[in-house]
Amino acid sequence: MFRRKWSGLPADPDFPVDLSKLGYFINEDDEVRAIDNPDNYFHFFFNRNPRWNERQRYAFNQALQYVIWERLEKLGLKKELLPLGTLDTNKPHVPIFVSSDIATKSRVVVIFGETVQDLGVLAHRIIGGPGGINKGSMVSVVSALQKQCSSPSDPTSPGIILANMGELIWYPEGKRTLSRSAFAAAPMQSAVHYNNVIEKGNMVEKNSSPRMHVGHIFQEVIPHFTKDDAKIDIIVLGSSADYVEEFLDLPPMWNVWKSRVSCLAIVGGLYPVWDLKNDEFVNVFLRNKARAYVTSVEPAGMVISGPEGNPKTTTFTQMGCPIFSSGEPNYTETALIAGSEVILGWLQEVAMTPEGQDYTNPYFHVDFADPVFDTDEPDWSPWQNEELVGQKDEHDKMWTEQVYEKTGDPQGEKPNLFVLRGDEDNEQAKKENVKMGQVEDKN
Repeated sequence: MFRRKWSGLPADPDFPVDLSKLGYFINEDDEVRAIDNPDNYFHFFFNRNPRWNERQRYAFNQALQYVIWERLEKLGLKKELLPLGTLDTNKPHVPIFVSSDIATKSRVVVIFGETVQDLGVLAHRIIGGPGGINKGSMVSVVSALQKQCSSPSDPTSPGIILANMGELIWYPEGKRTLSRSAFAAAPMQSAVHYNNVIEKGNMVEKNSSPRMHVGHIFQEVIPHFTKDDAKIDIIVLGSSADYVEEFLDLPPMWNVWKSRVSCLAIVGGLYPVWDLKNDEFVNVFLRNKARAYVTSVEPAGMVISGPEGNPKTTTFTQMGCPIFSSGEPNYTETALIAGSEVILGWLQEVAMTPEGQDYTNPYFHVDFADPVFDTDEPDWSPWQNEELVGQKDEHDKMWTEQVYEKTGDPQGEKPNLFVLRGDEDNEQAKKENVKMGQVEDKN
């Protein structure tokens, strides 16, 4: 009887979390290239076995994340562990980044990244491809925000909080949290195990889901790190919009935050306004102090819809706020990259509202509509063969005469599956069938 031991299973492939050991380097344009051929970017399909490819990408992404974290720290951000008060890194915790001088800031920008991305990452297609590490990560966003002013009377840059919406699964062996895709690619007992299983031990207190993480950021993190009168600007990416809007829509929560939240930039989110119940949050805040930036082929900043929606476009516009093009036609993850100048520029516009005035979105006259293509059948009459046209007219005449004889209706319709052929046409068809090798039915 055949018996296979656990020790006989193929070992899970292991790759070093180091760019140079993986065969890559960062060139002078801040792009990751292959050492053996600097013209090549990251090569995912290097093996026929998908597990080997996933394990290599896992190590590659982690190596890049540590590079991003190092750059964020050089920009003055400090890594903090949640839940607040966590000191032992061996215990389950979720990292976030907070400005080291945030306690002195009169304005704070809180960024909730996509729920499928690693902390500090915007788009791996940019980080590991054309564009480079800074452009495809939060490094570019943080750098741009640090050039802004907090208010007309405060020329210092705003404080920044980078929430961690994607990495919420605790990986004990690595002593860190991972995203769902990274957890699936993390080391297993063998290369042929089905998957890593999420159990109770993989949960982080108060941060085991994106919804809980949003609540922890608002209820504990922001009050702990910021001044009580600091104004809060919020940027949400992708599906994070669902959880942030859902939280702020709660009347008890909105009563607490309505005096502090200055504006909300929804980048790539699609949360429908009819799921929101708080009239004050929807008809006052979203209408007047929020903007959505969607994927679109239109230039960044073009107005797609007003708060009421735009029935002249197939783009989803029922979000309760003015909607603009991000300048990115395809990918939600690159919408903030493509529209950063417009999006962050609007945050600065809100922050520079004169003292004593309350910012309100201006009225937008929306002319945008999807282009209408002419679907009428083109006129092919100039291309008709005069001889064939004459034959067609003769056939139509013969058909009409036969119908009139049988039914008395000179306008009888022709059946779609029958074609009336003359004797000459039938003989020609037989000759063509013989040429094509078809067997003629002699019966």
